[in-house]
Amino acid sequence: MATSATEEPGKNLEAVVDVLAAACAQHPASISVADIQAALGERSFGPLLLVPGLIGLSPIGAIPGLPAITSVIVFLVAGQILLGQHHFWLPGGIRRRSINGARLARALQILRPWARVVDRFLLRRYSALTRGPFLYVLSALCLLVAAVTPIIEVVPLAGIVPNAAIVAIALAITAEDGLWALFAFAFAGATIELLAAML
Repeated sequence: MATSATEEPGKNLEAVVDVLAAACAQHPASISVADIQAALGERSFGPLLLVPGLIGLSPIGAIPGLPAITSVIVFLVAGQILLGQHHFWLPGGIRRRSINGARLARALQILRPWARVVDRFLLRRYSALTRGPFLYVLSALCLLVAAVTPIIEVVPLAGIVPNAAIVAIALAITAEDGLWALFAFAFAGATIELLAAML
């Protein structure tokens, strides 16, 4: 029988939203990437992928230049998973980047009800699809999606699809839910179709 992912703290979407909201409360004027990384932990690769995906899906994802920054973060996180790193590292220039904490907190409040809905469908199942060689496949998929996201973002609302792919990959890794890995492949496929239609 599958075990609910919500039985372990930090293994669901709302838990990550709560951590981010608490960090925003501590830094209402300006919250940096370093602050977010410290709140999530340097070993939390799944949540570290989840945050830029959530930002891309939230209203603040439309801030000029932000999609490029979130894509770089996704690229770096996924790249370090592929390299077998156990602690996540970001260059100082990215770590110092910041956004308004209060604005991010409001976006998180909008996402919170959706996080609760998603958590109902998070289970630890088909976990083999999130480990070993499949983890590297998911990471490579993240690299691909992150590379094309800034291009797709020029079309209004089109960025929802690649960011949904990143969120699905992050949820699969965080909750060890292989079904979300399959969703990720579907969203990634839709991302490639969008890109092809634009070219």
